[in-house]
Amino acid sequence: ASFLDSIGTFVYSARRPFHPNRLSQLIAHLPVSRGIPKTGQEDRDQQLDISDDAKKYLGKLLRSKGFVWLADSNVAANYWAHAGASFEMQCLGSWWATLPREQWPVEATAAILSDFDNPDFNDKMDLNASVGDRRQELVLIGSGMGDASVQKVLGDTLDRCLLTDEEWDAYKSCANDEEKLNATFGNPIRARIVSY
Repeated sequence: ASFLDSIGTFVYSARRPFHPNRLSQLIAHLPVSRGIPKTGQEDRDQQLDISDDAKKYLGKLLRSKGFVWLADSNVAANYWAHAGASFEMQCLGSWWATLPREQWPVEATAAILSDFDNPDFNDKMDLNASVGDRRQELVLIGSGMGDASVQKVLGDTLDRCLLTDEEWDAYKSCANDEEKLNATFGNPIRARIVSY
């Protein structure tokens, strides 16, 4: 089989925020030379254990993209864009769940709700009942990405970037205070603000 025959896709999904420091450590292993975030001052519990296999598979990525929820904000909807040697994190605006429904385009309501974890979502719900459309939805494209064993290694590594149960409880306790979230979960990944 040729190199092109082995190109595959893996879609990673989760409904809990990434810890920015652990995610930045993962991003440092992407095959990129532009846009690499500086890793933050990690506490011992913020160290990401990345196996040699995970490093090898991350190095085979040609493209990765998708929506990212970082723990330093309950509002900011981020977009991960990696192609070839470039990486960029963009803040696209706010998650729909943070906006009053009156601000949603009426013609797009069904499509918006299809991204929600609870079809009965309302803005009075707390994060225990629904996180709305906040999510990790990353598409990883590269050599071997269609292999179940590769997907398991990368999925487990990405899972370790998510908030732990203890961190998730801390997040939920201050989810409505962006300043406190930023202080608790400092972010070495600087997102470019996109405006149209």
